[in-house]
Amino acid sequence: MNITTFFENIIAMYGENLLWYAGFAFPFYFIFWIIGRKYFKKIRIQETERATLHHFKHDLGFSAITFLIFAIMDVCFLYLESKGYTRIYFNISDYGYLWLGVSFFIVLFIDDMFFYWSHRAMHTPSLYKFFHKVHHESTDPSPLTAFAFHPSEAVIEQLMHVVLPFLLPLNFWLIIAWQIFSMLNNVLAHLGYEIYPKGWVKFPLLQFKTASTHHNMHHQLFNGNYALYFTWWDKWMGTEFKDYETRHEQIFERKNIIKSAEGLYSLTVSDIRQEANDAFTIQFGNVPTFFRDFSAGQHLTIKVTINGETLYRTFSISSIPNTDNSLTLTIKKIKGGKVTNYLAEHLEVGDSLEVTAPSGQFYLNPEPANQKHYVMIAGGSGITPIYSMIGTILKFEPKCKITLFYANRNSDSIIFKEKFEQWVIEFPNQLKVKYFLSEEENLKNATKGYITRISLEEIVNQYDKNKLDFYLCGPEMMTNKLLEDLVYLGMAKENIHHELFFVTTQIQETSWQKAQVSARIFGKTYQFETQESKTILQSGLEQNVPLPFSCQSGLCGMCKMKCNEGKVIMKSNQVLTEKDLQDGYILTCQSLPQSSTININN
Repeated sequence: MNITTFFENIIAMYGENLLWYAGFAFPFYFIFWIIGRKYFKKIRIQETERATLHHFKHDLGFSAITFLIFAIMDVCFLYLESKGYTRIYFNISDYGYLWLGVSFFIVLFIDDMFFYWSHRAMHTPSLYKFFHKVHHESTDPSPLTAFAFHPSEAVIEQLMHVVLPFLLPLNFWLIIAWQIFSMLNNVLAHLGYEIYPKGWVKFPLLQFKTASTHHNMHHQLFNGNYALYFTWWDKWMGTEFKDYETRHEQIFERKNIIKSAEGLYSLTVSDIRQEANDAFTIQFGNVPTFFRDFSAGQHLTIKVTINGETLYRTFSISSIPNTDNSLTLTIKKIKGGKVTNYLAEHLEVGDSLEVTAPSGQFYLNPEPANQKHYVMIAGGSGITPIYSMIGTILKFEPKCKITLFYANRNSDSIIFKEKFEQWVIEFPNQLKVKYFLSEEENLKNATKGYITRISLEEIVNQYDKNKLDFYLCGPEMMTNKLLEDLVYLGMAKENIHHELFFVTTQIQETSWQKAQVSARIFGKTYQFETQESKTILQSGLEQNVPLPFSCQSGLCGMCKMKCNEGKVIMKSNQVLTEKDLQDGYILTCQSLPQSSTININN
């Protein structure tokens, strides 16, 4: 074979490989991710959607490179086959039908074994960035992810397909069947939707064939579920995630989850424990999947009725996503706080509370390949979302470092103190904790006073600014001051993330116009008229329109709705992103009408 023929064959094989890819991946992508997205939502594995246009472009680009690598390997293989070096045969009678069937299962077993051990090896820190990092860019995989490999990993992935025909007598059509099975299995493993039916993971034989959830959990949780065809290597080696079967079954039980007319879920309290002075943790047991598949830093809203008065309050989730089948909220009693004091004094194990699904724009989604330095800054109960983020980073981003600045009045008010001390011992090279106490004189392992610009400057000057990510959560005065300091120190705004726990300032109300509002809420349309100088939310609630809301301060995002027609001005906005604003979303608790007609929906 001369060089011209060699390259012509590569081009032809590359086109053929791309057709195979398009024939398998594209139909599943368009059916599940585009055309039938709403219909198939009921069997979506990750209810918190993390895949973006960036991920789809990334996957397509690297898939194109992968199939070029495959083409080169295939052409070399076919050249050797033409010279008679392989053991491929075409006549079934040469080895009989028994060997035809047995050889197919032998090939799958060897291929699956090789995939498990090579895949597991590529997860070791020394090899990960050279082989497997590219594929794990997608933590919420789609069919386009199935062949998005680094070139070095592409060689590993194709190796058995070009090696086994030299070692075993394999029928040509068996190899074609193996290729079809392998590609289809790979696409289904990355589908993002569970098409294997309820009970699959419980059936004696079927349970050894991986369902889509099996590999999806690997992309989300990283260290476990390494197999692709069959579950037995993960079961034998103890690397299968313990709640794999539970997660698979819960996908089909979502339809049985009852929501109230307001769209609230009922969760049962399984434990209540004291964390620090005036701070306590409520644990809910056996929660639906989306209450543990949230993003670290998000919150939910609780509905309580006290002496006939219905109240809503928003609290950050303190549990670490995807760790167990429970969810926790850590709450600090507030002087004069109706809801926090009621929960602290009256809530008991076994009680049920109505809550919203997790939401919020202040969150962190881990990427195992990250090598960042996180600077977490919290004041008082602002530690709650920060705690969840730190636990997530320690679990899923082993190459990242964390510095925590945590301000309190005294050492007795430090929430999660024992857990932080445990983590510092367990992860000495990853986590450093610095306490700031404003009202304690006899300090031990803490700084007297407040977090200042000097504290931030030490970090900024010590590390590469491009690798620093700041997350701030606490009282408004502290947070706003430190935000100004970070900008002054030259930190880019995209590397600064924050959330306020309460707002004390009031923005002067702007001009107001009476408006007719049409609001579509949970599939039902309501009509009402706004009142003088009142927000859309205030006007709606006074007329018994069940608009969603919680804090009424523009902090929680619970009242977020899309404005399809009309104009409003928001008095304050702490949660909507630039993209949210461009897409037409508003906070009804902060929105004053600027046109005579407003059309909104949730």
